[in-house]
Amino acid sequence: MKKTVLSALTAAFVLGFTAPQVSAAPVEEDVEPVEVEVEDVEVASPVIVTRTDPQVNEELRELRARIAELERDRDYRENQDYNKSNHDWLDKFKLTGEMRYRFWYDKAGNNKGSNNQLQVRFFPTVEINDTFTIKTRLTGTYNHMEHDNGSSWAMTYAYLQGKFNGFQVNAGKMPLFTDVDRGMIADDFFSGVQFLTNFDGIDLKVNGGDWKDSDYLGAEATYGLMDDLTVGAGFHHFQHSGAKSNIFVAGGEYRLNEDWSINGAYAHNNKGNHKNGYNIEGNYLGAKRSEEGSWGAFAAYRYVPSRIGIAPTYDSFSVSSNKKGFEIGGTYTPIKDSLLKVSYFHGKTFNHQNARTLFARASLFF
Repeated sequence: MKKTVLSALTAAFVLGFTAPQVSAAPVEEDVEPVEVEVEDVEVASPVIVTRTDPQVNEELRELRARIAELERDRDYRENQDYNKSNHDWLDKFKLTGEMRYRFWYDKAGNNKGSNNQLQVRFFPTVEINDTFTIKTRLTGTYNHMEHDNGSSWAMTYAYLQGKFNGFQVNAGKMPLFTDVDRGMIADDFFSGVQFLTNFDGIDLKVNGGDWKDSDYLGAEATYGLMDDLTVGAGFHHFQHSGAKSNIFVAGGEYRLNEDWSINGAYAHNNKGNHKNGYNIEGNYLGAKRSEEGSWGAFAAYRYVPSRIGIAPTYDSFSVSSNKKGFEIGGTYTPIKDSLLKVSYFHGKTFNHQNARTLFARASLFF
């Protein structure tokens, strides 16, 4: 037994003495891969990058948000059948307008009255393309503001304008202004079709449609006979419930110089009483809303029965028409995009009553 124990102790001593030498080689072999792993961590570890440069994360978030926005915009364009050539509709829309205050004091015989009127006019215009444009006018009116009880809003006109090679066509409800007589016959509106063109220096206009429940057909031609002289002629036909009215008109304007001009017109209606009407007017200068301080004056004699002036442009005829007499007035632009006008009419009605009208207007344009 002693021999056995001695043998065991001797073996243990030998193993203990030789153990460090035997384990050295494995330890060295394990160290090399550990050093490789540490080097990889120092180079590629995302934890170390995040801690050392936080601005990178912020830039990444902004980039992702921008990409998401671009994707939404792409989806919208695809869903709406987006057309890059006309995407900005605001470029095709135009809005102008006028705010005006008008005052009338009118007396005809023993009847007299006044009207304080405030009116706002909006002119929205939408360009569809190079050929077609939609033109409209919205009008808000407050009559007899001294009583504060009368107001109205309406779409005064709306029509499609088409410009083609050498001519223009308008369709819908549109302005009716008789150019030959400078509005002696009409400054109003009608529903239908209008054709305009120029042929060898002659401006031609043809209207067809309806005016106040009457069938209407009109044609006008104006021509610059000389540099300072313009002449014209026209025809206007109205028919309602079998009653017909035909108005023939001729007119012109002559510029004496840069400051003075004179215009006149004569019209004949083949139906009814007071078949003839005329107007002659002289003008000095004239206020321009684009020129601050500009002004002008005018004097006229008007002989316009209701059979001729179905809706005349004269402000002194707005309350009561069917008049003959003198009118004087003036215009002034105190500031840019504004206009003041004052006029006075003195004459008689065609019923042989005295007629007096005082008119004033103040306008702001935008």
